[in-house]
Amino acid sequence: MPSHQLPRHSPAWYCGTRTEFLGKSSDEIANQLAGRAVAESLEIEAAQSEEWRQSVNLLQKSLDERIPIIREALMSPGCEAVRHVILEYDFHRRGLRMDCLLLSDGALFVIEFKRSKLQRADRDQVMNYAVNLIEFHRVTQDWCKGNGAIVVPVLALTEGKVSSTVKWTGLAGHSWPALAYKPLECDKNTLHEAIRLGLKYRRSYETVSLTDWIDSPFRPSSSILDATLSLYGNHDVAAIQEHAAPKAAIEASVKEIRAHIDSALVKGKYHIVFLSGAPGAGKTLVGLDIVMRGNNADGSVFVTGNAPLVEVLNKALDKSYRTQGRNATAWTPTGYRHADARFVTGAANFKIVKAHNFLGKRGEAHRQEDGRVLVFDEAQRTYEKGRRVLGEQLTDHEADLILSVQRKAYPTGGAVIVALIGHNQAINSGERGIVAWLDAAERNGWTFSIGDKTLELAEFTNREKWALHTNRSSLQNGHLHQSMRYYRNAKVEEWVSAVLDGDSKAAQSLANILAEKTNTIWLTRSLEAARKWAKFHTVGSQRSGLIASGQARRLAAEGLFVDYKPDIAPWMLAPSSDVRSSNSLETVQNQYFIQGLELDNCVVCWDADLRRKDGKWAAYKLSRGDWQKDKLIDVAKNGYRVLLTRARKGIVIFVPRGDLTGEDVTRNIEFYDGIWEFLKDCGAKELES
Repeated sequence: MPSHQLPRHSPAWYCGTRTEFLGKSSDEIANQLAGRAVAESLEIEAAQSEEWRQSVNLLQKSLDERIPIIREALMSPGCEAVRHVILEYDFHRRGLRMDCLLLSDGALFVIEFKRSKLQRADRDQVMNYAVNLIEFHRVTQDWCKGNGAIVVPVLALTEGKVSSTVKWTGLAGHSWPALAYKPLECDKNTLHEAIRLGLKYRRSYETVSLTDWIDSPFRPSSSILDATLSLYGNHDVAAIQEHAAPKAAIEASVKEIRAHIDSALVKGKYHIVFLSGAPGAGKTLVGLDIVMRGNNADGSVFVTGNAPLVEVLNKALDKSYRTQGRNATAWTPTGYRHADARFVTGAANFKIVKAHNFLGKRGEAHRQEDGRVLVFDEAQRTYEKGRRVLGEQLTDHEADLILSVQRKAYPTGGAVIVALIGHNQAINSGERGIVAWLDAAERNGWTFSIGDKTLELAEFTNREKWALHTNRSSLQNGHLHQSMRYYRNAKVEEWVSAVLDGDSKAAQSLANILAEKTNTIWLTRSLEAARKWAKFHTVGSQRSGLIASGQARRLAAEGLFVDYKPDIAPWMLAPSSDVRSSNSLETVQNQYFIQGLELDNCVVCWDADLRRKDGKWAAYKLSRGDWQKDKLIDVAKNGYRVLLTRARKGIVIFVPRGDLTGEDVTRNIEFYDGIWEFLKDCGAKELES
């Protein structure tokens, strides 16, 4: 793929062979890249137009500095194994752009340029790029299999000098045996040394086609943040490739739901479409896609009962299209593709609404035509009549109020609610579940679409009534059963279900299968050992974190305070160098804040609020200085279900030893030993301290 034949929509703004790159002048390459930036037809907010012009100028200046550095390095003896040069590679997973990639015999160099000082966030950034190429770029995955190619992240200063010689620290091993353990750090005079050093430690001389590498699809494990950034940024859903089965199911679901929306609005109907699914199956991804794309995108709102999710999504979006433009050293210009940008710039904040703010906000804003199609995330979390919301008691069941508000807001032309339903996730008392919406639809004269698989869920006690209801339309793709969260093995969720069902034999069998595929469920009595495990297995900008039940109040003796609620946005998004980050492993989030979000590696801290009693699970709440029996056992178990299904990659469960002196009755060692022994019976393996 010669550089002059680069397709307009190629993810790289420049790519060519080493010979082609060295055969062009620096000005030619810089002008080609700057021209590509202008040709992207990026639509931006009016207030950002000056930022955009400055960004193009900055890009030109950066290229003037960096291209000669790359050229000089590639002309150095010992760097002949570099075959291809890629510049400004668009990394679809996060909507970011990589400075430079060098495809070599047996090695892929991921190079990021910085001005004059390297910080931890820079190291995390380039490591994150490399990790994601290994995990989710198909050609890179195949290239690195076995004893194939290695991936070498490099940080290069364009000004100043590094304080020491370029150092090789070996390969990471474990999850990424093909990845260099740490970035090679160099300056403009020693980039060639970093390249030679990486080539020295390669394991093979296998090459890869430039065309194949450029054309390779990404296949990331979907996460809520990544999906949102791609949906709101300058990429479409196809840029987030899931494994074949869930991706096909999501596409089929989106297509069918859109058809039901269009049909209802054409006929002027008031209609509810139900989509259910397992944790991590992609319900929120479907909802965001419906809100942000298609015929009804302008008049749709995404409403979620998960307030922390709103905070994280909006913070992530804000960072994705504003921060880049304000960063004086950023090489990525701010802006978005023309086709998508107006949805982003017009909806980055108010198209995502907190559910329990919805009634008040909507009641005061009927003039806004932005919610004829309402996607209601975690719809099972609607409250019953009499519950206090926004400081006032609900005068009716929340679902009924919402249907009433929608009909008043849109007295003609119909309205549609897409209800995203998570089953086995009721974690609050006073939540009415799925049936609340069906009851409300019947009382308010709304029609509804619901699939047979959804009606088969345990939450339905009168499924025959709803299956035969005259207002029902069938939905063929209304349940997503396969989780995308566990891209290595979906049996984690099955193991969690077996544990909470008290079936240790089934859980042990599943744990053995998981262990065979390097997905061991780890168990420890040492919080320090759990922290070390999490830190070791978290690379680049991946996330690890401590999570626990909201009732786990005796974890205070271990220095973990579940009643202290750290700000969820920086906890989920801040870099490791920020003490507010989950990666600091200092503060703990509970199920109410972490539901709907994901971490790469989780430390689940298990307290005596859910423990074994007479061969069964029993729930407790701390009251007046002692544990009191909690009748809401399903709510308690579902809280732990949320905690145990947050990890994309690895999990370790920390079970305290309790009070060995016997003085503290709330930390009776028998409480914790019972949990420990049962989890061991379920196949969890003890982590070496």
